[in-house]
Amino acid sequence: MGSGIDMVEIKRVERAAKSERFLKRIFTAGEIAYSAKRKPPSKHLAGRFAAKEACIKALDRPGNLKWTEMEVVNAGSGRPLLKLHGEAAKALGARKIFLSIAYTKYHALAIVTID
Repeated sequence: MGSGIDMVEIKRVERAAKSERFLKRIFTAGEIAYSAKRKPPSKHLAGRFAAKEACIKALDRPGNLKWTEMEVVNAGSGRPLLKLHGEAAKALGARKIFLSIAYTKYHALAIVTID
């Protein structure tokens, strides 16, 4: 079992997201498309970025995972889910991931628990 938490300043992600290179390195096409449909997109990108940082902490694998191997998707209910691909999925094994994302006016916060 592991847990991780991360908080990101939304404006910081908004500035970074102006770079196509940043977007493609950090986010999957699905995450970019989902966030583009939301207002403001930077808020949702920041939540996904925080979720990925929290996941790295929960897996205790800094530097060994590609950002796009971690993907935040939404259940039909809107609840965020964290899907892992490639090396990230291998690091997880058959365990369950629990994700919660919260927002303030200026920050996105994510908590990941792996059971």
